[in-house]
Amino acid sequence: MLSGIQVDFLLTNDDGIDADGLQALYKGLAKVGTVALVAPHTVRSCCSHAVTTAEAIELQQLSTHSWRVTGTPADCVRVALKYLRIRPKWILSGVNEGGNLGVDIHYSGTVAGAREAALLGFRSMAISQYLRRDKPRDWDLSAHRAIDAWKNLQSIELHKSQFWNVNLPVVDHDQVQLPIVHAQPEPQMLTYEYGLVDDTGIQDAKNQTQTIKYLSNYQQRPRTESFDVQACFTGNITASRLSISIP
Repeated sequence: MLSGIQVDFLLTNDDGIDADGLQALYKGLAKVGTVALVAPHTVRSCCSHAVTTAEAIELQQLSTHSWRVTGTPADCVRVALKYLRIRPKWILSGVNEGGNLGVDIHYSGTVAGAREAALLGFRSMAISQYLRRDKPRDWDLSAHRAIDAWKNLQSIELHKSQFWNVNLPVVDHDQVQLPIVHAQPEPQMLTYEYGLVDDTGIQDAKNQTQTIKYLSNYQQRPRTESFDVQACFTGNITASRLSISIP
C-alpha cells in the first residue's frame, strides 16, 4: 500500500481507461493541476453502483499516477482512496460517451463514480457528453467545456453527501463557454415497447417469445420544461446537485 498521493484531481469513468472522453479530460486537466487516473480496464457502462465482492480486483499501474482496475467505477474510486491512498481535491468521473440525464442517474456507472466519492467524503462531479449520430464528436472540445463548467461550479458549496452531475450539449459551434443551467433530473420514467416473435410459424401462444425493448433513445424521451433533458437539448450545460440521501 502506498503512503499517500496528494493531487488536485482524481479521474475515473465507466467507458474504460482508453476511452477518448477520459483521455481528453486527463490531458486538459493536466494543464490545470496534478491528476491521478484510476479507471476500469474495459467498458462498464450502465453498471450503476455495482461493486466487486465475489472475486479479487486486479490493479495494474500504467504510469506514475495512472492505474487500470478490473472493476467498476465505484470500485475504482474506492481502490484509489482506500488502497492507493490518493488524496484529491476533486474527483471527476467522465467525460462519458453519451448523456446521463433524467433517470439515467440511477443506472449510470459514470454517476456512480461521483456518488462513491461523495459517500467517502470527497467533492465530486460526474460529466457526460450528450451525443447525436448526425454530429461529429470532438472530445478535446468536450474536455475544455467540462473544465470550464468545473471552474464555474467548483466554488459553489456542496453540502455533505452532495455531488454534481453535469451534462454537455451538442451545439454547432466550437465556443468553449456555454450557458450553465441548474436543473433537476427529468422525473418521468422511461417506457418499453413490446412485440411477439413466433419461433415456429404456428400461431400458438406457447411457442411465441415476447420481446421487450427499453426506449432509451433520448429523442423519444419525455421532456419537461425546466428539467435537465430539455435544458440540455436547447444548448445548455446542465448541472444537477444530487444527494446520496443517507441519514
